Amino acid sequence: MNHRAILSFLLMLFLFQSTQAQEKKEKPRTDDTTNPNWISMMQDPQVNYYEAVKAFDAYWEGKIEPEEEDELITEGKITSAEADSLRNARAAWTQVQRNEYENIKYQFKRFKDWKRTVFPFVQSDGRILSEQERLEIFQKQQQVKDK
Repeated sequence: MNHRAILSFLLMLFLFQSTQAQEKKEKPRTDDTTNPNWISMMQDPQVNYYEAVKAFDAYWEGKIEPEEEDELITEGKITSAEADSLRNARAAWTQVQRNEYENIKYQFKRFKDWKRTVFPFVQSDGRILSEQERLEIFQKQQQVKDK
């Protein structure tokens, strides 16, 4: 599949989703593939790390993860001309569509950072150490170090 087809698919996906969101005012879905509940999960200090990652992966399965055009060019995934085409297509988006895309892109990056940041504190059962537990471990390490 070439890069232009992928970018066209991404554009159509976001246009379709935003159109559906404007037309329907139903109760939100709880399905991990259509509802980005991983956003609220990463904000919950009691969340199970593995469940949050599972929800994130399920949501993004079969979707193209958001990236900046410059990142795609640098990584050799698209040409400058394709990036310009993508920018022009986005210029036709409504403000609501732009806001939705920017929000999901921001949340995507936040989740990747959250995942990397909390990973050292994940226990085998998926529980993430609390700030208090982290502080206690740090203090014990300092005591051992000072002896």
